[in-house]
Amino acid sequence: MIKALLNRDLTPLQLTTSIKTLNMDAEINKLVDQLPKPTTNSYDSTHRAEIMKRTNARTGTLTLHVNESGNISLKAPDDTPAPDQLYSVPGYSVLFAIKAQSFPIQLYRLEENRLAREERVIVDADNPLFIDGTKFLFDSNPSGNGHSAFIGSVNLPDRSADISVFDRASLNKTAWFPHDDSAARYLVSLELLEAAGDPGVFKVAKELIYHYHPAVAWKAFQVIGQTDLCTARRCIPLLRNLQNSRLNHLLDQSEAAWN
Repeated sequence: MIKALLNRDLTPLQLTTSIKTLNMDAEINKLVDQLPKPTTNSYDSTHRAEIMKRTNARTGTLTLHVNESGNISLKAPDDTPAPDQLYSVPGYSVLFAIKAQSFPIQLYRLEENRLAREERVIVDADNPLFIDGTKFLFDSNPSGNGHSAFIGSVNLPDRSADISVFDRASLNKTAWFPHDDSAARYLVSLELLEAAGDPGVFKVAKELIYHYHPAVAWKAFQVIGQTDLCTARRCIPLLRNLQNSRLNHLLDQSEAAWN
């Protein structure tokens, strides 16, 4: 039943109500039992590699199940000191407790270039926490000394959005990177081709201008504009169809500079 929660048509209330009514201990155990196991016909290193593929080293979470909409993950108790950075999680997440445990979550409101501290919430079996990642960032290590409970999460990510990085002490934004790994690869490829003066970069940019990620489309637009301003102007309506406020602001600046 828990796999059915990875459905973008469900409302926040439906998600949290379903989690409260399900036996989450049993549901998580079923997913754990489905993880790859070493066999007499497989090498132990192959099994370890498969588990590592499912592990996010940055967040310390293990992905138990994934489909086209999102994933279900589990974070085991640890005593790891809090990192210096906080990361946004684009999309929707629902945090839930298992094994009759509870844990605190510190919420921060996302502002343009910094975080604003909000309330600290206790998550337990009766109170899963729905988080809109477009508005809030959550910290599962608010004490700075790790957490003593298992933390379950149902995640419905927005891979077209960027992950923002904030300094834990100042709460100021220090960096960002694409949520989508393919977007990151395309960005790096364009930058390398541009830096090397490769004559094929214009052709590559004309193909990547159709990419759904605003950062990739914007970089392609910049490359095209350096070579053919008329072609770049014709691409503006295409980029505005992405309906990204940050991208529209950059396009407004470009059009103002050209006029």
